[in-house]
Amino acid sequence: MNLLESFRTALEGIGTNKLRATLTMSGIIIGIMSVIAVITLGNGSQQAYTDQLEKLGATNFSVTVWWDQGSKITDLTVEDAYALPQQSPYIEEAVPFTNLFGTIRGPKKGKDASIQGTNEDLLKVQPNLKLVAGRYFTAKEVREGKPVIVLTEKLAAGLFGREDPIGKRLTFKAASVIVIGVVREAKLMIDAGRSEGAYMPITFLHNMDGYKYVHTITVKAKSKETMEAAKSQTEKYLNRRHDRENYYQIDSIENALGEMDSFSGTLTTIFSVAAGIALFVGGIGVMNIMLVSVTERTREIGIRKALGARYGDIMLQFLIESMIVCLIGGTIGVLLGIGTAMFASQYVDVPPLLSWESIVIAFGFSSAIGIFFGLYPAHKAARLNPIDALRYE
Repeated sequence: MNLLESFRTALEGIGTNKLRATLTMSGIIIGIMSVIAVITLGNGSQQAYTDQLEKLGATNFSVTVWWDQGSKITDLTVEDAYALPQQSPYIEEAVPFTNLFGTIRGPKKGKDASIQGTNEDLLKVQPNLKLVAGRYFTAKEVREGKPVIVLTEKLAAGLFGREDPIGKRLTFKAASVIVIGVVREAKLMIDAGRSEGAYMPITFLHNMDGYKYVHTITVKAKSKETMEAAKSQTEKYLNRRHDRENYYQIDSIENALGEMDSFSGTLTTIFSVAAGIALFVGGIGVMNIMLVSVTERTREIGIRKALGARYGDIMLQFLIESMIVCLIGGTIGVLLGIGTAMFASQYVDVPPLLSWESIVIAFGFSSAIGIFFGLYPAHKAARLNPIDALRYE
């Protein structure tokens, strides 16, 4: 019996028991569907997260202080930010940030907002911001601590509705400030639920509240290749300037991506184990049905052996039948997995990203299950005594 005839015979055997074959495939289908759906959504969420971080600046890293009882308000300063580009040839910009939360009051109502005090170079290190009205504050306004403010679109709409906010006065902590610009923030997954925001000269906030400390300095390296050198020189400079050692925390996109990869890998492993259990149960079902098939076709096997079929012919016939059942189940599982991922992506706001490697692995796993769980039934069928098989009732 040649290979083509073995395939034909296997398909005929499956075709005579369609319902039984379908039920046998169910475990394989569920397992493969789960693996494909999880990997497709996992890859999509990871890519989306990476894209969001890229929007925040692929060459940016942030510097903060390990706050403890020994911390001082001079551990990170505006002067540090201005000095860093002069201290390293690998640093293009360094922008200080002081974060406050409070109520900004307009002519009609007030809104709670997150206020960031910064300098004139903000837009150079925040590619997710785009000026859509008015202007941004200048170096002179920062140097002199002018009472000016730039609103995000969301905050501007909340305070003024459809009115043009440029030139209007607002009140923040009893201080009167003038709106000079409006910026649009690119929608980021990682900013979900963030407060409405605004930007003011950091010197104005310092003069208003009387403290001088900086929460964060965002540093922009000249290229991805010089990131590590820029980080190293930043830390060395700050340690030397403030007489500290291993005191400054430096975070970048690579750190966040590493954490995302680890988290995504853990989730994928968990779901893959669950899917593997489903596949194992499905494989046991395949073995069970193949054993039933061997019993039902004992006389057929006897006739084939009497007509000259060898051990290998019978073995191949039942192995192929087992593999076909698993491969059909695998194909249906892949299609359902892709469909499930595409359907789910509409509700979780994550683009499905199909991995061809996962499909190849799914089919390879299906074939392996067909061979592994079909070996014993095929061996049992192939070693039947033809005389006993022919006399079987």
